[in-house]
Amino acid sequence: MLGRLAWGLTLLPSVAFAPRSILNTLLFEPDGVLVPAKPLPPNPFMRDGKALVAIVRGEDPPAMLQAGLYLIGGIDRLGLHGKRVLIKPNVVNDRPPPSTTNPKVVAAVVRLVREAGAHAVIVADSSGIIRFPSSANLAATGIKQAAESAGASVLALEEEPWVRVEAASAKALPRYYVSKPVYDADVFINLPVVKTHRFAHYSCSLKNLVGIIHPRYRPSVSFLSPDWHERIAELNLAVHPHLTIADGTTLMIAGGPTSGTPARADILLVSGDRIALDAVAVALIRTFGAWPKVTEQAVWEQRQIKRAIELGLGVQGPSHIELVTQSLGGPDASFERLVATIRKDLGV
Repeated sequence: MLGRLAWGLTLLPSVAFAPRSILNTLLFEPDGVLVPAKPLPPNPFMRDGKALVAIVRGEDPPAMLQAGLYLIGGIDRLGLHGKRVLIKPNVVNDRPPPSTTNPKVVAAVVRLVREAGAHAVIVADSSGIIRFPSSANLAATGIKQAAESAGASVLALEEEPWVRVEAASAKALPRYYVSKPVYDADVFINLPVVKTHRFAHYSCSLKNLVGIIHPRYRPSVSFLSPDWHERIAELNLAVHPHLTIADGTTLMIAGGPTSGTPARADILLVSGDRIALDAVAVALIRTFGAWPKVTEQAVWEQRQIKRAIELGLGVQGPSHIELVTQSLGGPDASFERLVATIRKDLGV
């Protein structure tokens, strides 16, 4: 509670002296037609009834991405030809990884999607409220240049239209607004960073969707609320990533989300199931033993994950996950030990 109060005392003066556009965003609801929550799509990256999660170690993001997708069945399973694809990195502010997604990973995903025949590719995010404008952060991080050079257009989502979603199974947030470009995309690819978070405990696939939500409805606005974790899970009811590629090239292992302790890991996580991927991400963070908010709770007891399971947003537990792994540098004893530790922690 004291941590949330301190955050609120930081947020309030920042908002008070914010540009009028930000104040208007927080004070007034946007225009947005009521739309149904998107149906949960089938996960094409399964084997024998289990969601595949790839863990790849390497130093070349394009090669790591290719390997990860091959391990779970290949990008062709998404049927991208002729589709509008939206890729959502984490651009919480203007700082380099691990605060934000590695631009090299963003570029690799854009190129692969273009090569798969996508009709249009958009890279888009909306930063933390007191870090607006997102357009400046997209430029400062190098993500805008990387995405455009690879063939994508780039959007700052707070500048785009909204749609209203009233998810029947939501309790903490029964009504909120979602970015229309994300809602309208044929295929949604989530591209989070694996990192820790002072209030959400960790941030990966589930948490990354906060950036597609209108600022008035983000957990940080209700900073004294005790249900940050549950709100994050419920925001995932509106739209569903068809594929999640988590950037673990450099992790954040303590602090966060805007700044914290970095640790180089040279890892990508790839899956069609956001809960399964988050569970692996949490297990990965736990191997460093540096963040009590994650280490003191078992993987499957993390509140984001528990609520997402209750909502039916992905796998229901460890018996529904299969890990597939590869080190691109050849035999790697440290990688094998890491994978063994993650397997044990997950119970798979």
